Amino acid sequence: MVIIGSGPAGVAVAERLYEDLPDVTIALIERGSTLLRRHFYANGASISERDRFLTRYRVCPWKGDLSEGGALLPALGGRGIVGGSQLHRFYTCDFTLWPNGLWPLDEGDLDPYFREAEIRLLAGSRSGGPAQDHVCKTLADLNARHPPCGPTLNAERGPNGGVPHRSSVQRLLALLDSDRVAPTRRLRIFAGTRALRMVEDTARPRRISRVRCVSVGGFRVPIGAQFDVQGTYFVLAASAVESARLVLASGLETLAGYSSNVGKYLTEHIYCRGYLDVSGREEMTHGSVNVFIPPRSTDLENRFQIELCSVTNASDGRSLLRVTGSAAMDPQPDNRVTLSSSCVDGHGMPRALTVLRLSPGDERRQIALLHGLQSVAERLGCGWLAEPEVLPRGASYHEAGTLRIAHSPLEGAAAPDGLLFGLENVFTGDGSAFPSVGVANPILTLTAMGYRLASRLNGLLRACEHA
Repeated sequence: MVIIGSGPAGVAVAERLYEDLPDVTIALIERGSTLLRRHFYANGASISERDRFLTRYRVCPWKGDLSEGGALLPALGGRGIVGGSQLHRFYTCDFTLWPNGLWPLDEGDLDPYFREAEIRLLAGSRSGGPAQDHVCKTLADLNARHPPCGPTLNAERGPNGGVPHRSSVQRLLALLDSDRVAPTRRLRIFAGTRALRMVEDTARPRRISRVRCVSVGGFRVPIGAQFDVQGTYFVLAASAVESARLVLASGLETLAGYSSNVGKYLTEHIYCRGYLDVSGREEMTHGSVNVFIPPRSTDLENRFQIELCSVTNASDGRSLLRVTGSAAMDPQPDNRVTLSSSCVDGHGMPRALTVLRLSPGDERRQIALLHGLQSVAERLGCGWLAEPEVLPRGASYHEAGTLRIAHSPLEGAAAPDGLLFGLENVFTGDGSAFPSVGVANPILTLTAMGYRLASRLNGLLRACEHA
């Protein structure tokens, strides 16, 4: 099994397959190295330090609209190691609300995988405290709620603390530690390695036999050296942009003999943020706040979620509430990833070119989201230190679509189980599989989808053993 990308989705697939199949061997290809051994916030770092960390280590290998604020974090664990929001399931209605973004899943199909993700990533404690209780009570008419359970969501821990969880890097390194003492080594991590393209099996058309890679600072391989990683099955988990770029750069979108949907329906969250000044408010001085407000209704204009989190103003120490809104985008085929015809990277590969434009529905939803943030301020009776503003495209780091699952190739690029149409052994395993993006932070859903894909691959690999 070859997995490209070590973010939440790729690690979930590796984790389950390694545990369930004692004879499987796994190669995991990751562009970055080990920057952290556990979640960023679990190291005692603050929200502001996260921004500096990302500025230092992130890269943007693509061009176009998504490059305004988006980027990859080349590291074991991917961007999941700095994920700073509460981890929620996608709301059930988000799988069926968008006529142009229906998920080909049965109702409740993801429930067991969501439960597994919550057990592995989160724990049973819940946040609480006088300040948080006050905010929930004041915003009760907006249905404000305490966040989902988690290991370190204690509201008494003080401001500036992000929301850690048992991250993908922590789980991956634990798996690697177990493998080191196993009688037979079954896990190989190719860190500092970039996947350039997938190569077809000359004897078996529609089947991939290997991935052509290049060392970009990898272990035991000179920088710039190219080599192949062979496999029986391949999982794309390198991000919605990079996974689609890899399929396009490999020329695989034409194999099915139809008008391909590879690269289409790129989407992410519309992201808005402002800072409320709560200094001097006695009721806000006892503990920190970590609260969310779910979507108001199933009406598409209201498909946004708001999160409130205590922080301290770096310049003068004032107590603030960081108010962040994330709204879903309409799935549009014209929002897409293509290959640049004029720009190549240092290895001669065409760069990905991203197109991401707001639809009229997105514009209405963005206005409704900004009004929602203002409603929070009015109810709390606090003034803005920094008025809410729309962040640049890509700033959410929640891009999705591009290899989305569907019942037919007329609607998507992959079957409901993740197998790319026209291919026999390549699966989409990250946010590229999402037909629509929902409103919640995607890490929990990415992980659940990874476990679901692993169950499908489990059956295929067991069949191979008995063939």
